[in-house]
Amino acid sequence: MVDPVKVGLIGAGPWARTVTGPVLASCSETALTGVWSRTPDNARETAAALGTEAFTDVDAVIEASDAVAIALVPDAQPDVAIAAARAGKPMLLEKPLAADLDRARAVVDAIETAGVPTLLMLTNRFNPTFDAFAATAQGFDAFGGRGCFLSGAFLPGSPYARGWRLERGALLDVGPHLLDLLEVGLGEILTVHAEGDVHGWVSLTITHASGATSQASLCCNVAIESRTEIEVFGTAGSFSYDGRVADPREVGRRIGETFAAVARGAAHEADAARGLHLQQIIDAAERQLAAR
Repeated sequence: MVDPVKVGLIGAGPWARTVTGPVLASCSETALTGVWSRTPDNARETAAALGTEAFTDVDAVIEASDAVAIALVPDAQPDVAIAAARAGKPMLLEKPLAADLDRARAVVDAIETAGVPTLLMLTNRFNPTFDAFAATAQGFDAFGGRGCFLSGAFLPGSPYARGWRLERGALLDVGPHLLDLLEVGLGEILTVHAEGDVHGWVSLTITHASGATSQASLCCNVAIESRTEIEVFGTAGSFSYDGRVADPREVGRRIGETFAAVARGAAHEADAARGLHLQQIIDAAERQLAAR
């Protein structure tokens, strides 16, 4: 038996309150040391709900913890992540890493200089069905694929229909999830061609290092149940991934246990460097859409 990893929760927005915080509070491998937020009232409310204490100083919660889980908006995450890296703390990071590519690079540079382990909140990676999807992709002779991430997250009444998500659109918000899955299924992405409206429907045509091509659709303004789907085609047929086929409690358990393992030194493919790679692809697509 080993002691749980003491994790400080940094952020108290909708995602921190409903996902990151409860996941870490309920996992037997982690124990929350406290919550800090740029909005003190939110920190107090979130800490009370999770049975821990609220901190008024971010450096204090970093110092009091073995590791930190950062659930901040993209323009706020870099400064805290860099401070945590310099303090030698393993991190659970949000995607995107930052609001812009330069700051995302600065985060990864600080992490690599400090040599601290990280895990990126790519939630589909912790869906039990992901393992079979990734295993099938190995050795599969794929020549094409398609994927989508569709939801109503930006519609009025949603807790996520605010701030940077409405300003930047679905590509920056959910693009990392979809692009990560497409790379797992079809290989590294080399180029992307983007069409559409960054605030509405975005269509991507992608070329992969394997020689395969794929199409991807992203939109968070559709009044439907959230849908994350990938289908890969090849000479042997096809295989697919459906993000809806999972028990959220099992996904949460896997996130907590995986982060505990990472905090103790285990490497994971979904780390900060992967977040930077995915953000580079997104930046290229955003620039194309802005130019049009």
